[in-house]
Order: sequence, then C-alpha cells, then structure tokens
Amino acid sequence: MKEALLNRSRSYYKALQNLPAQRKKIYSIILNHANGITAQSISRRYKIPINNVGPRITELRDLCFIKECKSERDLISGKSCTMYTAVIDSVELLELTNVRYSTLIDQKKALEQDYHYGLSQYTLKYIKNELKKITVQIESINAIQNIAA
Repeated sequence: MKEALLNRSRSYYKALQNLPAQRKKIYSIILNHANGITAQSISRRYKIPINNVGPRITELRDLCFIKECKSERDLISGKSCTMYTAVIDSVELLELTNVRYSTLIDQKKALEQDYHYGLSQYTLKYIKNELKKITVQIESINAIQNIAA
C-alpha cells in the first residue's frame, strides 16, 4: 500500500514538471499560499498582468492541479473573488480528473447529439469548435491520469 502511494506521488510530481513555464509559475505561487489566493492578488503581489494570470488559472483548474477553495472580498474593487488552492494529493488529483473527464464526455455527447438537429451553419461551426476544444481537454486529462496512475 505504501509503495502504491509513493508511486502515485512520483507520478503526480512528474505531471507537474511537464507544465509549461507560465503555468508552473502560477502553480508555484498558488502552492505557496496554502489557504488560497485570488487571481487579483497574484497579479498585484507578483506584478503579473491579470490577463496572464486568469487564463493560466483556468488551464490549471481544467487540468485539476488547482481547485476553488473559497471566496474573498477584494479590498480594492469590493467584489467577491474566487480563491484557489493547489491540489497536492495524487489521490485527490485522480478523483478530480475522473470527475472532470466524466463532465467533458457528457458535454461532448450532448454537443454531438445537437449537431445532428439541422441547425444553422453558424451554430454548427460553433459546435464543431467546442467539440475540438473538449476533445483536446479530454486528451489532456487522459495524459494526466496516465502519468498520475
């Protein structure tokens, strides 16, 4: 049992090492804030433009390396902001990727069904693009599961 956990942990860290540089940077910042941090806080504290932080957070969340943990009111804007925390347990990563995979498969099936209903060319084009995006996300989740398994 202990050996299996060690193998999962090794695989998890291997998957993290394969992240592109910008994602890895944002992940390490989030990892250093165990109680969570908002995208706005990352942008302000680390002098990274918010338009570089937001997409990296979305990518990391979609890959299940980070998760939403709570909300916090931003002191400057007064708006409620989502806080993120790193997923540091390989078992939790596998659970989150399984849920994400199931959600993506359901979305893909629903879009494929809608595709056959005589929709306008614009809607069909949109559905094709969404199907491509979902397929890429499924492949990414599969790769992470294969590394972390």
